[in-house]
Amino acid sequence: MDRFLSLKYYFIPLPDPNFQFTKLTLLIGLLLILCGIAFGIYRKKYLKDPIAKKILKIYPGRLRLYGFLLLLLLIVREQGIPYLSMRIWWFILLAFFLYTFAGLALKYRREYLKRASRAKKNQVRRKYLPKKK
Repeated sequence: MDRFLSLKYYFIPLPDPNFQFTKLTLLIGLLLILCGIAFGIYRKKYLKDPIAKKILKIYPGRLRLYGFLLLLLLIVREQGIPYLSMRIWWFILLAFFLYTFAGLALKYRREYLKRASRAKKNQVRRKYLPKKK
């Protein structure tokens, strides 16, 4: 446990080559890519709510991006490239991933309600506009 608390553990230019979680990391990376593709298809074809469609627009691409970055870090780690295979990059990627999707979870409802009320106001205003021919 002591080694996790030292900065040297995270900034070693060439970490231990015995990486035990290669298959698990590969599986998670591929799963993120597949989830991004599936979520994009779901958003385009099956999601009918235009407000939710707009709010969730960037997240399929973000899932694919994080999956590709995870696979890139895995390849770099397996090849043993110094400085690019440092453990700090894994934690930075994890921090960005958690920030992105925790932000989605916290902001979605508030943003949805704000946009829905704005759409309702615009709908009331459109009632008085002349009809298109």
